[in-house]
Amino acid sequence: MSPRRPSPAARGPDPGFLHGLLALIGGATICLACTGAPDDPPQSEAGEWELVEDLRLDANAEDFSVVSWVYVGPQGEMVVPERQDYRVRVYDSAGTLMATIGRRGEGPGEFQAPAPVFWAADTLVVFDMLLGRATYLLPAGTPARTEAGRFFRLGLVAPDADSTFMAFTPEAVDDEGAKLGVAYLNFSTGGRREAQLVVLRVSRDGEPSVVATPPRWDDERWSVTISGLTNSVPFVFDPWPEIAPDGSRFLFATADQSTLHPTYNLTLVRPTHDTVFSRSYPYPGEPIPDSAMDRGIADMVPESDLARRFRAVARERAPVVYSPTAVTLGLDGTIWVELRRTDRGTPVHVLSETGDPIGSLLLPPRSRIRQASMTHVWVTEYDPLDLASVVRYRVIRHPGTGPGGELEE
Repeated sequence: MSPRRPSPAARGPDPGFLHGLLALIGGATICLACTGAPDDPPQSEAGEWELVEDLRLDANAEDFSVVSWVYVGPQGEMVVPERQDYRVRVYDSAGTLMATIGRRGEGPGEFQAPAPVFWAADTLVVFDMLLGRATYLLPAGTPARTEAGRFFRLGLVAPDADSTFMAFTPEAVDDEGAKLGVAYLNFSTGGRREAQLVVLRVSRDGEPSVVATPPRWDDERWSVTISGLTNSVPFVFDPWPEIAPDGSRFLFATADQSTLHPTYNLTLVRPTHDTVFSRSYPYPGEPIPDSAMDRGIADMVPESDLARRFRAVARERAPVVYSPTAVTLGLDGTIWVELRRTDRGTPVHVLSETGDPIGSLLLPPRSRIRQASMTHVWVTEYDPLDLASVVRYRVIRHPGTGPGGELEE
């Protein structure tokens, strides 16, 4: 699962990307790809599933600092980046700590902002957003080599360049050894510099190719742009491409929140440009209270004449209902859509790799899916002090109806 979200769309260095970069320092449609196949065939009927805890890495017992992501490897190993401590921890599938790797610095085995993490065959790769380089690690956690990131300039491109890629963040390696990730394509149009977020494939020989263009961050359906400045409309779904751990697919997701009968919309694509499916799914719409929307719009920008214009346009485009909270592309191609959290937990829709509804479940309170399959779900679970434990659940599948987030078509 890719980091959520080091949001690198269209105005020199994108504000969404800068926001994500700051989060790292402190931390068209979405594409989710699949790896492997489920142990059992999918249920023919969408039903209610349940989760049974079978492993816990307790935040206090493990002395975790800040845990934002968890990456699951080919053998079920779990990699937990700790950005605040400039390191990653590697656990085997039984929860035994195998290695603690990294410290602050720029030398071999040192990091400034570790994550995302992915695998090249059986080699663990940690990409550092600030250093713009990948560190390849042996099974014991020893650094084998580092590799400078291609197309990783954080500044503006040269004014005389027609186009260039920048801020490429690899998130997977495909079966041909090519890296897939997100980047910005900077280009000149009408004498102006613009940038478009793209899904980029960089071959083993270093040749880049654009394999898809996600929905634009500055689309007027979910943002406001005035005088060259762009802000998201409060409570809208944040579109961001999800890339499969094996680089075989990616997913784009958006949401239509304009009525009391909302939908989320998914498009699954292969790097060969083949669309696996593109479908819309209804979900229970919870109206956004006027008071909450008023606060959200008031907080968009500091008080000024420009702020009043932002707020007026944002009110015209304000969503009617809350959006889903996250979408995860599972290890086996399944797709997991988290709806709005409730006191009881978070309703989750589960779809097959072809987009068919196959189940629903209720995620425990204060939990967030980090990776999933039809057999297991890995989550971060937050205690009252916001310390995150890593918990793995076994999935028990039952036919029937979904818990509070029924799947329909």
